[in-house]
Parts: sequence; structure tokens; C-alpha cells
Amino acid sequence: MRLTTNEKLVARQSKIARYTTYGGLAVLLGAVVVNFFLADLLLSYASLFVGFILAYIGAMLANKWIKEPRADHALEKGLKGFDNKHHLFNYLSPLSHFLITPTGVLVFKVKLLDGTITCVNGKWNRPWKWSRLFGGMGQEALGDPIAELNTEIAAMKKFLADKIDNAPLVPVDGYVVFTDPRVDLSMDDPALPVVKAEDLKETLRKNKRGAVLLVKTQEQLEQALSAGTNGQAT
Repeated sequence: MRLTTNEKLVARQSKIARYTTYGGLAVLLGAVVVNFFLADLLLSYASLFVGFILAYIGAMLANKWIKEPRADHALEKGLKGFDNKHHLFNYLSPLSHFLITPTGVLVFKVKLLDGTITCVNGKWNRPWKWSRLFGGMGQEALGDPIAELNTEIAAMKKFLADKIDNAPLVPVDGYVVFTDPRVDLSMDDPALPVVKAEDLKETLRKNKRGAVLLVKTQEQLEQALSAGTNGQAT
């Protein structure tokens, strides 16, 4: 499998995450110093507020760009073994994660959450755990992954419609992928496939695929989605 990841973006966002986290901690420490030595409650509270916001933003960025398994690493590992007719893109226009295959395009909506996650009658739920107060700072909200995936599939179709001939003939499907190995999924016939990253390759191989695209269409698809990327291809 070929791989193209926007390493410049990853490096930049990782740096921002570290600077923001360290800055937040420094401001929080400053709030303690101000309160202890200057007894200025207004300045102390303002520093606590700013420090907490910075620390929260830093934690949120770190969860996405630094914490392992990082989304692109989990997808790469989960798809390992596919041939070079498959091309995985990460953090590049038009979407964060998608795979070109001989039969179309697959969009991946990645979720970096752990714990028990259920989907019953289209309603998603992740029970609250007190441990998240200490280890879950900055985690993304569960939201509605199926709705989010449908939005991204529509965005991919629109992008292709502007870029290649016969775009409606290119199937665009998607998967919701949970990358944290500690996640426990309980799905009640979701509208689109929902899998753990470790089961992704086996699920793709089992699912029925359509006809192989014409060579010309495959070439146009590859050119359209590869054009202008500043990632690192391997």
C-alpha cells in the first residue's frame, strides 16, 4: 500500500500542542505565585482562567497530533498488507483520511475515544466515567459519527465532481474507525460500517466490492487526489 501523509502539518500541529500545553502550565504556575506573593485575587483568577484554557487546548491538540495511536499510524497499521493499487492519504485536501482503491474511494471518519461506546436506533452513547476527570482532558466529543461520515462522503463526492470526468461512476463509501485499542463497541445495525482499526483490513476484505474502475478513471482519480499535496509519499 502506498501512503501519503502531510508530515509538515503533523510537525507544525505537534509543536503548537506542546507550546500551548507548556504555556498553559506556566500561566497556571504564575497564578499560584501571584496569589501567594501578591495576594491579587483578580489577577490570580484571570491567570487561572487563561492557563486552564491554554492547557485544555494543548491537551486537545496533543490527543490528535501527538498521542499514540495517532490516527494516521492506526490506519496505516490497520491496512497493512494491501497492494500498491491502494493509496492512503492523511491530513490532505479534501479530507483528513481517505483511501483510493481499484473500485473507488473510501473515506475514514476516525474517532480517538476509549471506553464503552454504543449505537442503538441511531443514537450514540458513551457512559460517563470519573477517570476522565484525570486522564480525559481535551478528548473530542463522541457526537454522531455516522452523520459526520455522511458529511465527509458528500464532500468527497463534490470534490470529485469538480475534478474528474464521470465522477458519479466512482463509488465513494466510508467507515467510522475507532483507533484506541481500549474501545468497546456495541453497534445495533449502524447505517454505515463502524469498526476498530485493528479489524479494518479484515472488514474491507469481507465486504463486497463493485467492479474495477476503468484505467483512465483510476488515473484521473489518482491525479486529482494527489495534485498539490505536500505530504510524504512512501
